Amino acid sequence: MGKPKTSKSPKAPRAEHTEAEPLDEALYEATPTALDAEATAFLGRVHTLLFNVPKHLERAKRHGYTQKEHDLGWELYTTASGKNRRFEHWLAESDERDVAAGVSAERMRLLQEIDAFENLWFPRMRALIPRVLPRENADRFAAAFFKDLSQQPLGPAVVDSVKTFLNRIDELASSAEPGARKLYETLGERGLTPKKIEAMRRLIAAAEEHRTPDRSAPALSRAEIAKAKDAQLAALESLRLWYNDWATTFRGVFGTRAQITLGLTALKRKKKDAAPEDTASEDATEEGEEEEEEEAGDF
Repeated sequence: MGKPKTSKSPKAPRAEHTEAEPLDEALYEATPTALDAEATAFLGRVHTLLFNVPKHLERAKRHGYTQKEHDLGWELYTTASGKNRRFEHWLAESDERDVAAGVSAERMRLLQEIDAFENLWFPRMRALIPRVLPRENADRFAAAFFKDLSQQPLGPAVVDSVKTFLNRIDELASSAEPGARKLYETLGERGLTPKKIEAMRRLIAAAEEHRTPDRSAPALSRAEIAKAKDAQLAALESLRLWYNDWATTFRGVFGTRAQITLGLTALKRKKKDAAPEDTASEDATEEGEEEEEEEAGDF
């Protein structure tokens, strides 16, 4: 679970909204990890090189291509392609993209209400526990109450965090833990009454109805998703440097046929009646057409 938010001050939820408020852009600075057509094509070229270079291993080794370099290429390729990412990462990014795009104004309104409640009562609860509970029990009680429970950024995950919070508040009323009943009563005196809890449960139920069918929001912290995304994009950048290095080396070592096998050179077809300077001198492979070498671009 992520760390409690500290970037914005707690605000009391408002009773009514006429329309959804705009999202705080800072909450959605991590855009979904999408590989565009250029990056996808690049990964395809890298795979071709890695898969076929063992066929030309003796000459490649003479020019410094080692087992270590080969393993590094596969490692960077694997990470850059997203193989190490969990399904939950992609689902969470998709959920955040939906919210950021304002797919449903009503859904956004509900999430903002629930998020405001979370921002108000999570910090209050942390402050009340050491005030109300016996001093020798306060730290243990707080650790148990907030186990696997922390404030979430504005988004689908806030629904589950507040739902869990309310369930634990309900348990205080019948708990035998010293000070638990007093804590429950103090929360009521401060405004978190049974009526308020029931109203928040209705908001949660409505928010759950607005979720994408057959899918719930993964309870992942923004920090975890951002770390995985950064690792993937960093690997992609390192892979470009790795590929450019070896593509440049091998183009000076291997002939055209080997370069084609390694994905370093492609063949494109041109009409036989094209201008002489635009055509290659290869034999025609189809009637009326010729092949022309085209160096695969670096990335």
